[in-house]
Amino acid sequence: QKRYAALERILFVWAKLNKGVRYVQGMNEIVGTLYFVLAHDANQDWANEAEADTYFLFNSLMVEMRDVFVPDLDEADTGIHGRISNMISLLSLHDPEVRCHLDNVGIDPSFYSVRWLTTLLSREFLLPDTIRLWDSMFASTHKDNFLRYVSVTMVMVIRDQLLRGDFSTCLRVLQAYPPTNLDRLLESSRALWIYESQITLACHKGGIGLGQALRSITPPPAIIMAYGLRGGVAPQIGEQVRQAGERGLAA
Repeated sequence: QKRYAALERILFVWAKLNKGVRYVQGMNEIVGTLYFVLAHDANQDWANEAEADTYFLFNSLMVEMRDVFVPDLDEADTGIHGRISNMISLLSLHDPEVRCHLDNVGIDPSFYSVRWLTTLLSREFLLPDTIRLWDSMFASTHKDNFLRYVSVTMVMVIRDQLLRGDFSTCLRVLQAYPPTNLDRLLESSRALWIYESQITLACHKGGIGLGQALRSITPPPAIIMAYGLRGGVAPQIGEQVRQAGERGLAA
């Protein structure tokens, strides 16, 4: 009861002091996770100040992500629809097969990504994994970008289940994310960001085409999908010619 009362006070005071942003479901998940960590600090003196510290951290976090909770800013890049669009653009770039399949079976990105983005994925994992995830996110210099790559990687981790599924199966898996190895997920997410950065740099600074860049740069082993290629591995030109010939014969 003491914990719930503390969370209620934090959210009530914050909403009163931030008239332009009303309380939105999802804020409680963020506050609850922050409070849990602070209230269980090994230093009891610090733990006793968990409520005040949680308010300070929550307010600092809202400075960066408050636009997600403001309906008038939904279509802005920093609003919820803008962030969903950026996430889906990244998925389309790296795993267009899954993106097209989800579209074909009728899964709108908002069906799962609104909750992912507004709660910072706190409802998708067990509490210890959420804390581990947030450690990495708070250490990142660009939290929004971090969350986008992790979210896209989450979709790619379960791509085989999604590609086999119909509307109900895909929706169930995306809204009740299956247990996964979080460290491996974070490693794959970071590998994707690094590889994309290397490919982009090679194309823009090196003046080479995407195909040549993909054949020239070895993808990190943790990558699941990149640029529509499993493991990010591009077939060599001879293999591409062979595959094209097989498709021609099949036609």
